[in-house]
Amino acid sequence: MNPSTGRILRGLLLSLCCIGLAGCLQLDLKITINEDSSATITERICFSRQLIDLAGDRKEELLKLLSKETALERMKRMGEGVTLVSHEVRDAAGGSREAILVYKVGDINQLQYVSPWFAYPDFADNSMVKFKMEPLYKSHPYTGGRAGEMCVSLNHLKTPVEETRPPENAPPPPGPTPLANQIYRDLAPLFRDMLKDVQIRVTLESYAPIEASGLPLRNRRAQPTSIDLINFSDKDMDSIGGAVLSNEEVMLDLAHMRFSSPTIAALVKDSENNQTLPAFTPLGSRFMWFTGSHTVSFKPSRALFDKYFAGKMLDYAEWQPSPPEKHVLAKFEEIGLQQK
Repeated sequence: MNPSTGRILRGLLLSLCCIGLAGCLQLDLKITINEDSSATITERICFSRQLIDLAGDRKEELLKLLSKETALERMKRMGEGVTLVSHEVRDAAGGSREAILVYKVGDINQLQYVSPWFAYPDFADNSMVKFKMEPLYKSHPYTGGRAGEMCVSLNHLKTPVEETRPPENAPPPPGPTPLANQIYRDLAPLFRDMLKDVQIRVTLESYAPIEASGLPLRNRRAQPTSIDLINFSDKDMDSIGGAVLSNEEVMLDLAHMRFSSPTIAALVKDSENNQTLPAFTPLGSRFMWFTGSHTVSFKPSRALFDKYFAGKMLDYAEWQPSPPEKHVLAKFEEIGLQQK
């Protein structure tokens, strides 16, 4: 297996981000949760003309990453019951080349996918998360979800390694030398040009409005049915209103692949409220803030109510469990998704 294909199989998202530093790409991934606990994964991967040209004599190797063969290889790591429904490679605007892929997931509880949190120090060796959908019979204080809702969580296959704070008065950890940083600063205009029109987006979508989320969620008042786990483009702004790719410190961090840096953590901290900022949650960074948990919750469909809630009692207490006499019988007309 060649190194490029190996990186794709280990983690498509990080691999394409790395490729993105050598040419423009667009990556749009959507994971849709269906009413019967199945899921649909839609991927659009686009390589620009510039990236294809820069590949030179490795052009065929690059384009192979868009192939059905590579899609089927990645599918093997997505868990049981995942099938490739469709695959199309086509020419796109400006001489670019793109692949449109659709996967069907029989049960989202079997789905494994590349983690959207690549700031963890051990991401290269621990890049997969497993999805878990479960009913809430008791309200949760931290994750949000109320009794009577379905909850979907994303959990690493192995407990990820988080950055630790150095002991007080300890010398700062070694980093790039001033000379190395100066080289990257001098190359910043080239990096910006290579990242022109870049778009990386990973979206989790539900069949019903998201009622609560332990993840940053934009447009809470509009009860959105989707949440962007990552949404980054060259059009985004930084926290003081300038173009994000014109921010020298951000460009240095991107060039060094330092996604856990204090600069990036501060930049994306308010992205759920300020949509001009890139959406990215640097879990694993010691500069990260508390977000609650890796979950979203929403009303059960009729099928999910019949499977999980029919005849069950609900405890709406958020903290300590209520005594049994205060539990309430689950009724679809009260907790279920009402079709308009």
